[in-house]
Amino acid sequence: MALIESEAGLIARLRDLFHTSFQSQVEVGIGDDAAVVQPSSNKLVAAVDMAVEDIHFNRNWSQPFQIGAKLTTANLADIFAMGAVPKYLLVAAAISEINNAEIVLELAKGIRSVADRFEVSVIGGDLSKSEKMMLSITALGDISGNPITRSGAKVGDLIYLSSLTGLSAAGLAILSRGLDRPRYVVDAHLNPKLVAPNKLIQYATSMCDISDGLTTDALHIASASSVNLNLSKELIAKSPDFKDLSELATELNEDVFDWILSGGEDHFFLATVNKTNANSDLGIEIGRVESGDGKLLLDGVELKNSGYQHF
Repeated sequence: MALIESEAGLIARLRDLFHTSFQSQVEVGIGDDAAVVQPSSNKLVAAVDMAVEDIHFNRNWSQPFQIGAKLTTANLADIFAMGAVPKYLLVAAAISEINNAEIVLELAKGIRSVADRFEVSVIGGDLSKSEKMMLSITALGDISGNPITRSGAKVGDLIYLSSLTGLSAAGLAILSRGLDRPRYVVDAHLNPKLVAPNKLIQYATSMCDISDGLTTDALHIASASSVNLNLSKELIAKSPDFKDLSELATELNEDVFDWILSGGEDHFFLATVNKTNANSDLGIEIGRVESGDGKLLLDGVELKNSGYQHF
């Protein structure tokens, strides 16, 4: 009975923690068998992500707050990448500690720290015990028009990044060496900051979130659109953030372009845009779309997949 009461008390605390003022469409939230939300006339967009201890995060580096925030960022980025607006989250967590209430609450606070910025409500979930920590989040959003998919890139489109990739990979390199500076680079890996790609959504012909690395995700667009994406080192190096990242790579005896092309978990956005809509406000122009059969090129030379792969 004590365990049941403890679990019930924890769920009550989570219900209070996740209560927000922007839940007008939620009829039944946390605390019942399932959530109930009022239907929308828009199309439903759904995404799910999972984070597993020692695969997606290292608890020697990452605090529960950061783990919750980072996975929430990953989920919301997937919704934004479709051109949609995120609305709700469902969270499932498995914790290894016996006295796990504070761990769960810290995870929850991390989730809410990101969700609140985008007025997204956590409406339900599940808790369990496990040998290792695991966290799974399902994001639900909606879209009134057509989704932005990976298959819409057209020959002649320009390629944009919402921000320069590689900072998360740099943070991982610093952590792996037991260093703790510069702190903003470490934080870029432990708790990357999400910025909604509102301007790209207006003009993108194709788009995806960069979670597994620029090479991997650019290949997704190239393959789905049956075109080649030709990136330019010269254009990438024009990014305002390139100089600092390059200096850090040199200091750590790393190749800055390995970080930019192969590093993942930045949760920025890669998009193709018709050249008539070219605008520096869209982000960083890094190349153009060419006729082809699904290849990724760097200055005309084919790049193979070098990003993160589970299998």
